[in-house]
Amino acid sequence: MNEMMIYGIGALLICFTVLTFLLSRLPTNVFPENYEFKLDPFWYVSAVMLVGATAVFFLFPDLPDTVKTYHYTGILLPFVFAGVIYLCYLLDVNWLTNLLTFGAAYIISYMQPDEFQLFPAQLAPWQDKLAVAAIIFVLSKGLGLLNGIGGVASAQFCAVMVTAIILTYFGALPQFLAVIAMTYLGTMIAFAFFSWPPEKIVMSNGAFASIGFIMGCFMLDAANEFAEAPMLIATSYLVTEVLIALYNRFICHEKTDSLYMNTSYYKTSNEGIYDAGVARGILKILAIDIVLSLMQIVAYERLAIPVFAVALNLWFLSILSGDTNPEELVSLTKWGKKVVKGVFSKKKKS
Repeated sequence: MNEMMIYGIGALLICFTVLTFLLSRLPTNVFPENYEFKLDPFWYVSAVMLVGATAVFFLFPDLPDTVKTYHYTGILLPFVFAGVIYLCYLLDVNWLTNLLTFGAAYIISYMQPDEFQLFPAQLAPWQDKLAVAAIIFVLSKGLGLLNGIGGVASAQFCAVMVTAIILTYFGALPQFLAVIAMTYLGTMIAFAFFSWPPEKIVMSNGAFASIGFIMGCFMLDAANEFAEAPMLIATSYLVTEVLIALYNRFICHEKTDSLYMNTSYYKTSNEGIYDAGVARGILKILAIDIVLSLMQIVAYERLAIPVFAVALNLWFLSILSGDTNPEELVSLTKWGKKVVKGVFSKKKKS
């Protein structure tokens, strides 16, 4: 095993142990509605991530395997912005939170090297920076949407970090990012132990949205190393749930108190399936996304597998929710439903 990967495993175990100790000192069953600063797990989680990432930056040897030149500000700024964004969530001012999140995402995008463009053939440089900021914004909001059931948002975050670690093992990412990913992974696994159903400690949707901002900034660093497509595939489940929630809210006009109640996993849970069962089903979907991310390493097309991954996530979510009627899954019009239904009926007869 590579010596640097051993250092990463050490960082994972240290962060896991430290956060487990800190969270075990907090009282259980304290929900975000009964807010106290010193009882808020977000500050503990983000602090362990920040200290771990900073230690890696200063202690890790400077290896010549990175495309981007990393600076201390690149490690610190995402956490500073995440903390400010979370404070806006605590103030419960939606327009200010959205404006600040997108503004912070654009600043992070603007700080990237001049030669970096995510869509060089399709967009001008200033348009590309706006597109990158929009992606970080969606990732931030999306991770907050996954907080309706304990463990789901944590699992999605961990899936992104596991993907980065495996990509490094195959040489698709620099070792520095792998050690950072292991630091984040150990921290989030520790929190997942306390937030897995039945939850003992929970974080608010705003807290996970702020952590989603940190995740988006990490994925941007991976994109600088030409691994943008595999990392996007790792978030296929998150993107799918965002699309489902927006479809249910604005197309189907489902009125709910919060947008996360329009997601597939939350509606499945409300139909009587135990929360832990839903979370286990989502873990299987995330495992498939990780495999698809690794397939992207040898793919020539950047967007084919990401689009396929979203479609596959829709299929598995329909199975998880019990909606496995074929004509409902693959047709969009009444005429299409009749045609597909006729084809399936003929197959059954034959």
